[in-house]
Amino acid sequence: MFDVAVAVKAFNGVLEIAGGSFLLLKPGWLGSTADALAASLLTQHPANWFALLIDRWSDGLTADTERFASTYLIAHGVAKLFIAWGLIREKLWAFPTALVVFGLLILYQMYRVAHTHSLTLALLIAIDIVVCYLIWREYGFRRDDIDAGVGIANR
Repeated sequence: MFDVAVAVKAFNGVLEIAGGSFLLLKPGWLGSTADALAASLLTQHPANWFALLIDRWSDGLTADTERFASTYLIAHGVAKLFIAWGLIREKLWAFPTALVVFGLLILYQMYRVAHTHSLTLALLIAIDIVVCYLIWREYGFRRDDIDAGVGIANR
């Protein structure tokens, strides 16, 4: 389970870097695309709850929000890739580093949720908390192996 979570985090890191870079290169694209999608869906079905949700969500998108999102995605993606590399290579320093970095990101995400009330961000927080638990648990296993003299290479 731990290896799968790390692989998913690494893949997600790549996607975040790509998405953040795209937002930097195409400012305003996200809001206009969401507006166009919502308008298209609403013309077909005026009471479409999903289209109304997208429309409401896109109303809150500003250039500042997109800049924040792109910077956040790139920084978060780079941190995830670096930490995933250390965890996959079984570097013991990567475990507490991952917990500190992801913990700080979770705190920042919680701050943003308090101001934006974003359900998407709340879901990401929940996923990050589960991943932190898996990292913490695996770190305990690795430390127990070292204390028992087994060594990481034999695990």
